[in-house]
Parts: sequence; C-alpha cells; structure tokens
Amino acid sequence: MSSRFALRELLGRRQLLLIAAALLAVVASGWVAFEFTLAGSIRSVGEQAERRLVLFDRTLEAMIERFHYLPSSMALAAEVRAVLAEPDNGERRELANGFLSRLNDTAGAGELFVMAEDGHVVAASNWWAYDSFVGENLAYRPYFEEAMADGDAKFYAVGTVTGVAGYFLARRIEGENGPLGVAVTKINLGEIEANWWRSGELIGIVDVNNITILSTRPDWRYRPIAPVAQADYARIAPQLRYGPQGAREAPVASAVWPSRGANFAYIAGEDADTSGVFMVDELRLPAHQWRIISFTPTGPLFRDAWLAATAASLGVAALLMILALLAQRRRLVAQRLAEHERLEQRVAERTEDLHIANEALREEISERIRAEDAERQVQAHLVQAAKLASLGQALAGVAHEVSQPVSALTTHLASAKLLATRRQDEEIGSVLGQIDKIVDRLAALTGHLKTFARKQPPAPIEADLGAVIANALDLVDHKLRQLGIDVEYGRPVLPLKVTGNPVHIEQVLINLFTNAVDAMAGQKVRVLSIGVHTAGRQVSVVVTDTGAGIPAEALSSIFDPFYSTKGPGEGLGLGLSISYGLVRDLGGSISAVSPSGRGASFTVTLPLAAATTERERID
Repeated sequence: MSSRFALRELLGRRQLLLIAAALLAVVASGWVAFEFTLAGSIRSVGEQAERRLVLFDRTLEAMIERFHYLPSSMALAAEVRAVLAEPDNGERRELANGFLSRLNDTAGAGELFVMAEDGHVVAASNWWAYDSFVGENLAYRPYFEEAMADGDAKFYAVGTVTGVAGYFLARRIEGENGPLGVAVTKINLGEIEANWWRSGELIGIVDVNNITILSTRPDWRYRPIAPVAQADYARIAPQLRYGPQGAREAPVASAVWPSRGANFAYIAGEDADTSGVFMVDELRLPAHQWRIISFTPTGPLFRDAWLAATAASLGVAALLMILALLAQRRRLVAQRLAEHERLEQRVAERTEDLHIANEALREEISERIRAEDAERQVQAHLVQAAKLASLGQALAGVAHEVSQPVSALTTHLASAKLLATRRQDEEIGSVLGQIDKIVDRLAALTGHLKTFARKQPPAPIEADLGAVIANALDLVDHKLRQLGIDVEYGRPVLPLKVTGNPVHIEQVLINLFTNAVDAMAGQKVRVLSIGVHTAGRQVSVVVTDTGAGIPAEALSSIFDPFYSTKGPGEGLGLGLSISYGLVRDLGGSISAVSPSGRGASFTVTLPLAAATTERERID
C-alpha cells in the first residue's frame, strides 16, 4: 500500500515538473520572439528613416541650390554697384530696385536686397511694399557681419521687417577700394515645410542652437528639441533669429534616452498623434550646421513585437500539446492493431470495386472523346459547306451583274472597230482587237460562272496548252515587267491538246503566275520558270519561283478556301481554292512543294485530249 502511494506521489511530481518546464518554454519563446521582432523592427524603421531623411535633405539642398547664384549675380550687376557708390542718388536707387524686382520675378526667391557697408538696405526687390527693406539697418544680423568678414554667409532667421522666416544667402560686394556692401537673397522655405507636412511624417530641422526652425508641426517651431540652458537663451536673443518673441522655452521632447541601439524620446501633449514614446533618427547637414530629425511612433513596433511574442508562445504551447497528444496516441495504437487487419480487407475490397469503376469510366471517357471529335469534324464540314455555298451565291451574283456591262462593252467595241475600219486606222484596230479578245475571255468566264451556278454539266472542250500559257503570260506581262522578273519558258514545238475549257486553264495559270510574282516582290533574284512535261496520257505544267517559299506548316492548308499567307488586305485566300476546284473539274490535279529557302513550285497535271494521245502513238 505504501509503495503504491509512493509511486503515485512520484508520478504527480513528474507531471508538475513537466508542466513547469512547459510553462518556462512558452514564456522563454515569447520573450525571444519579442526581443527579436522588436530589434528587427527598430533596425528596419531606422533604415527607412535614414532613407527618408536623405531624400528630405536632397529636396532642401536642391531648393537652396536653385537660388545660390543670385547673390553673385546681384554683386556683379552694374545697377547694384552704382547705387552702392551713391546710396543717396534717387535715380540710381530706382534703377537698382527695378533690376532686383525683375531678377526676383524670374528667379522666384523670397526677397532680394542690397546692404551698404554700414548695414543700411539701399535697394530691394520689395521696394514698393509697405514692409519694404529699403532704409532698414540690418547690421545686427549675423549674416551681414559674417559676409563682410568672410565673403559669404548663410543664416536662417525670422524677418524683423516682414515677420516671415527665411534662409538668407549673403555675399560681399567687392569694390576697388574695399567692400561696397552685401548682396542678400532671402529664400522662403515654407514650400519645403508644406511638402513635408503632406508626407505625414513628424520631421523637424534643428539649428546650431538646438532650436526647431522648420517642422511639420507648427507648434514645434522655435522650440528646443530638448531643454536648453538659460545662458544660451541670453546669448541668442540679441540676434532676433526667432522673431521678436524669441525662442520658446518649452522643449519638444521632455526626455531623450538611448536604448536597443537607437534613441528614443518622450513627447507630452494632448494630441494622440504627437504624444507618447517615439524613435528618434537624425541626419546632420554640416553645410548649414543643421540637423534633420524624424520621430517615428513606437506603438506599432511594440504592438508587432507583442503579437510576435504571443504567436510564438501559442506556437510552442500548441507544439507541446501536439507532443502530449502524440504520447496519448501511442496508448491508443495498441487498441487499433486488432482492427487493422479487418480494415485492410475492407480497403482491398473497396479498391477492387474502384478499379472496376475506373475501367468503366475510362471506356466511357474514350467513347465521349470519339463522339466529340466526330461532332467537331461534322461541324467543320458544315462550316466549309456554308462558306462554299456563300461563295457560289456571290459568284452567281457577280456573273449576273457583270454580264450586262460585258454585252454593252462588246457592242461599243464593235462600233469602235467599224469606225477604225472606215478611217483605215490599223493601230487602233489592232488595239481594239486585243481588247475584244479580253472581253471575249471575260464573257466566257461569266458564262462559266452562270453555268456553275445552274449546276449544268459542262460540254467537253479541247484547248491548246501552248496558246493558253502564252495568253496567260500576256495578261500578266505588265506585272512581270514592272518588277523586272525574268521568265524561263520554252514553248512546246508540237501542239498539246488537253481536255478542258481554255479560259479555266488560263485562269488557273494566271493565278499561279500572280502568286509567284507576289512571292518574288522583295527578292534580289526574280526568275519565273515554266516547264511542260508529258507522261503517258497526262501533261504537267510546273510553275516555279525564286521567292521566300511557303512554310511547311501551311502547305497542307493553302488550297483551303479563305486561307492566305499574305498580310491583311492583300488577298482573300480564294485563288488557290478556286484553281484547285477548276483543275479537279477538268479531271486533273494540282500540288505544291516548297524546299527550304528555294521558293515554291506548283504542278498542274491535266489529261491529254484523245487526238493528241493518238498522234503520240503514231509518232
């Protein structure tokens, strides 16, 4: 009994130790996550603040640099030197005032003015205003003393005359016998301050006295960034740098301290956006003895750190819970081993059923795919038939509309030939004869279209292949000459009679010649080769060009209706399709090959007429 009690006590202590270790692990993980996240956030915020401060610095320097040339330009101006030589001369003062006004209208600075060697302002760009600088003695200003002593000076202060703060650029005006005075440009930095305010940042520029001179918060202006000794207030008061009221004693930040590799400040106030603990980053501007200081709220940083700590703690707690569940699961494994074999048997049976169902499903999918392929083929044939039907209707309409003008043209040609005969003008008669042949060909073509539209069986006709080729070359001769294409063609010595309408054969050859001419338009070598070969009861006409050729993937589709390798607006894609149909109706065939880089070659095979075949056997 005592041993059982001791064992139970031992198990209870072990569980307590495990629970304590788990709690310690959860707390430690949260603390590590908090510190790591906070350190990373502080580093990231510092880097971002540094980049923003550099950007603000560049903006400030760009604005000051834009007006940097003005004091030198004023010091060299004849009007300025003249008024400094005779400050009491009213005419020279007016000329100097007008010059400064015009210069400032062009430059767009705050104000421009010139001070004599005793500190009196003798000319200013705002000479016409009630708060003009003219006549004021500004010898007490540090920029006047520094410019007279060193030649150049820079100074930020509130204007004692206008009450408007500005950045003063001063340059000493040299004379033959010593300094004549000082040229001063006042730059209004309000534009910079407004741009910073729109950015939503908490930014301030602190001068050499640790006083805020520019800020996105108007209530921070002319307040020390941190507490300043009373002796420093007494020293800077006579300069009137911060206006008649001087700098205010209430600091912006009541406390500033370093922590975690960064500086932090506490700002007290009623405004939630500008009160609390802030991370402080600064960028020094040695050229102006200023510092740009940015304040970043630390609330989001600590909030993210606490969230990370909470997530880490919860994660570790969940992991420990998983481990506890795994330990408990081990105890359940022994109970499930007995059911394992029975489950395997059921799974095997179910797998067999699924295999049979999958086979049936595969067969059904294959059958459905075959049905869909067949349906797509039928749809494609229907679309092609619809296209050809539309093409036939269009051809019938064209033939009907063209036949009447052709008849009228035939009548007018007959009248013209009669007039040429009466006037005995053989040249006009010859030209009219050529035109008459073309009109006859056009009439035959329209007649064929009408016959094709009525679906009447064509009457058997024989044609001389040599004459047909010659007529086709005559009709495209102008295009051949225009592009400078050489023709290689040897007309057969004996007539070759083929079965078919000569107009149809001529139409096919013209289409092939025209396509060859278009294919050679951009080539250096332009040769159109025409070969005629007989084999048994057939004759072949081979048309070869030296163009760019036909892509291999397009060879199988070039005889389809509305298929074209030409650009938009250059063809309908019907020429080869019509030619294919005409040759097929004549009992022949047409094919094309295009060796890579060696142009294209079309072969038209036609049956020879019975008379020609008989003559070949006799010969």
